[in-house]
Amino acid sequence: MAGILAGNDVEQEYLWACTLIGSDKEYCWAPEDPTPEAKEDKDEENDGNVKPGRRLLIKSAILMPSAKKDEVTIVQIESEGYNKQTVIVPICAMKGGTDYQQYVDLLVPTKAKLKLLQGEGPINLIGSHCIDYSGYRDVEAVESEDEDEATDDNDDEMEVAEDVKGEGDKKTPTKESKDEKVEKTTTAKEDSGSKKRKASSEQTKSAEKKKKESPAKAK
Repeated sequence: MAGILAGNDVEQEYLWACTLIGSDKEYCWAPEDPTPEAKEDKDEENDGNVKPGRRLLIKSAILMPSAKKDEVTIVQIESEGYNKQTVIVPICAMKGGTDYQQYVDLLVPTKAKLKLLQGEGPINLIGSHCIDYSGYRDVEAVESEDEDEATDDNDDEMEVAEDVKGEGDKKTPTKESKDEKVEKTTTAKEDSGSKKRKASSEQTKSAEKKKKESPAKAK
């Protein structure tokens, strides 16, 4: 069963009951978070984690017909009140053979001990174990958001690294093309110089040939 609290928070309610009798006159209510994570962190109480809020709502008391006739059965509660003061007070008194059911409607927000102060019972207390997950779920949501942000940051870093790597790969061929241009320019210059030397050599040979032919014409 779920109840609506202030701020649209939802509180889950679970059936709760206990029996007090002459051979077992005390009952302690000290709930703990049953999740595996809480059990692992049981010794780490100051780790800053928010745990679900828990409350006990005692609704009714039932005195069984087997209770002694005219015997008054009194149930007492011991718990912590305002400003951490210990509160010890009876919560119901029922007479055997006369009272069979009594409306209690007591909300217990913290650990408590229920005790059969007088009588032998048996008497049953019935109510609801209320669990408020609102703060606990808010913390989980914040942690989940932090994890998502961390994942996004890692993805962004990986993308930046890939972009930088891609730019480096693009720049390398450019450098190679410049080197190729330098080699081509050097080769072209060497070829031009070789052609000039060849032309000069040919001109020298032609001049020498003309000189040799000139004396022959003179004769």
